[in-house]
Amino acid sequence: MTRISKYFLEEGEEIIVSSSIIYVVGNDAYIKDPDHLSMITILEGKAYWVKDESIVTSTSKYLKLYMIELHVMKQDGTIFSPFEPNKVCPILDELLHIQDSRSFSEHCQFQTKLWKLLGDMTENQPLDDLDHTLRYLSSHVHKNFSVQELASRTRMTPASFARAFKKKTGVPPKEYLLDNKMKMAKALIVQNKGINIKDVAGQVGIDDEFYFSRLFKKREGISPTIYIKKIQNRVAVVSQLLLQDHLLSIGIQPVAAPMYPSVYPKTNGVPSYLEKPLEGTLLINAEKSISSKEIMTVNPDCIIKTSLHHGEQQALTWTKNKEVHSIDFQNSWIDYLIQIACFFGKEEIVTSIKKEMNHLEQQAKKQLIGVTESGEWAVIWVRDEEIRLYGHTNHACMDLIYQTLGFTPHKGLPESGYIAITVQELLELNPDKLLFLWSTKSAIDKIASDRYWNELNAVKNKEIHIPNSQEWDPWGPLGRKNMIKDLVNYFKEGTTLLNT
Repeated sequence: MTRISKYFLEEGEEIIVSSSIIYVVGNDAYIKDPDHLSMITILEGKAYWVKDESIVTSTSKYLKLYMIELHVMKQDGTIFSPFEPNKVCPILDELLHIQDSRSFSEHCQFQTKLWKLLGDMTENQPLDDLDHTLRYLSSHVHKNFSVQELASRTRMTPASFARAFKKKTGVPPKEYLLDNKMKMAKALIVQNKGINIKDVAGQVGIDDEFYFSRLFKKREGISPTIYIKKIQNRVAVVSQLLLQDHLLSIGIQPVAAPMYPSVYPKTNGVPSYLEKPLEGTLLINAEKSISSKEIMTVNPDCIIKTSLHHGEQQALTWTKNKEVHSIDFQNSWIDYLIQIACFFGKEEIVTSIKKEMNHLEQQAKKQLIGVTESGEWAVIWVRDEEIRLYGHTNHACMDLIYQTLGFTPHKGLPESGYIAITVQELLELNPDKLLFLWSTKSAIDKIASDRYWNELNAVKNKEIHIPNSQEWDPWGPLGRKNMIKDLVNYFKEGTTLLNT
């Protein structure tokens, strides 16, 4: 239970206070921690966190202080800004008066006014650096800041702050602030069924809903009214597969979808080509068990689900919901697309996507013909604990590389799947060309130090190819397009990234 108390102390008088926030009025005092290991001076007009059983001692003839006990929170290092007593004391005295009221209305007023006061007292905290500033802005999107205000908090001039901010983020502060508001607006629209534009505008700190609509349309190309209509198919994805790729391809933005924060740490847990289209979508960590309660917070009208890797006990929760559409494992990306499109009556879109993809693949095959038909290839993934050598069929990436784009596979490759090999075993295979996928530089450097490495034909011929393939995932139309584009661009540039 939250409780406020008021104390009056004379010079030298002490009190023992519980874990709380104290606000000092009328002269100064000092605090000793419970172990008497440290003592700090507390100044008039400032609030402080104090530990349980700390001792407050008056240093002058008169001291008034308020103690705010917050049993729901622990000290977290938050800094309170100086606040004029003539502004704070009337509020605290009013809260003292109504805190024991049995009236539900006054109880609500107590909670609202107390948290508003504490929020105001922490609002103007100093910002140590630009990283701190960005974290602060991301948690205060509903507030409006001027460049002058932010600059003063970082102890910089407005001009210096603006230059440093743009160098850090790539955009000016004002543009960054508006961009954050529009991202939050999309999240509010997508994740809150039935929300209206006025409420969205208010929650991102814009009082004029017409001004908000103009800003939204300028950034997104459509009005918030039309954007709301686009989310009428409220679809959630419960899967370890990025099936949001398929949904976006048929014009549906999901209200919830999986993400992998350890794989894509810089782009909100999804590949960069999905980050912008998924703004507003609730992204669920698929590296952990997916909670049905978390999914249901966004009120989906239907759920697209595949088998989960974290225990089939979850299946009982999902199968009770008649709006769940389960998809079995499919052999190709197009099979997933067909099933998902059929759920929403969008079969005609599949035909146009297949036609577009076929054209893109044939075009890429022609552009790569000089690369693919000269010499025999092997594709490997170097992991921390093993080297994986991939077969030439029955894998989305390998089917695209070997079957669709025409790379000539080495005759000694496995038929499908992959096998774990050593550098010595790779030398026995001895392909003309090596394509590294998803491998870190440190992992590749490690195998390049192996004594058999320099004997490989691919090394001798300078045919070691290491494209930036971290986002290559051709299991959806958008991912497939991205991989083909990157692969063609890589070989056009003729880059071999490993010095041998």
